[in-house]
Amino acid sequence: MELHRLGVKFFAADPESIRLEDFIPVFHGWIQQQSIPEHLLIDIHDYSHMQNGPGIVLVAHEGNFSIDMSDGRPGLFYYRKIPTALTPADHVKTVLKSARDACRLLEKDAKMQFKPNELLVIANDRLHAPNDDATFADFKPVLAEALGNSFELTRISADPKERLTILARS
Repeated sequence: MELHRLGVKFFAADPESIRLEDFIPVFHGWIQQQSIPEHLLIDIHDYSHMQNGPGIVLVAHEGNFSIDMSDGRPGLFYYRKIPTALTPADHVKTVLKSARDACRLLEKDAKMQFKPNELLVIANDRLHAPNDDATFADFKPVLAEALGNSFELTRISADPKERLTILARS
């Protein structure tokens, strides 16, 4: 399995308190301070005008961070753009670490809290990670290892036109 384009979303614990415009100065501060380890933070894009859209996006060379509003469930979404030469499990751990680093910063800088027992993992590569039973079966143990085997993993949709999306709950 060759899985490089991977995203993870941690859900907001208090979705009603999310005001997208509050994150613009926070992300600007992160760019000025280069606050995310091993990321070159570059720019911010405001998609707050889009209903259930990507919200506020912090663009980095290695990946994008966003206060994502998809499916009416606000949270921090991190999408890794740059492939690594790591094993699949180590790659997943790297993506999770980057997202968790950003969550910790948001907890400190924006007083945003996250649900510790629920997250989405999205394979954004329909060629190398099609949304089918075989890919889910191959990816499930890799994800379980990266999460520490404490999460129940459920495939969100069997539609091959959708990206492989896995809900992890503990």
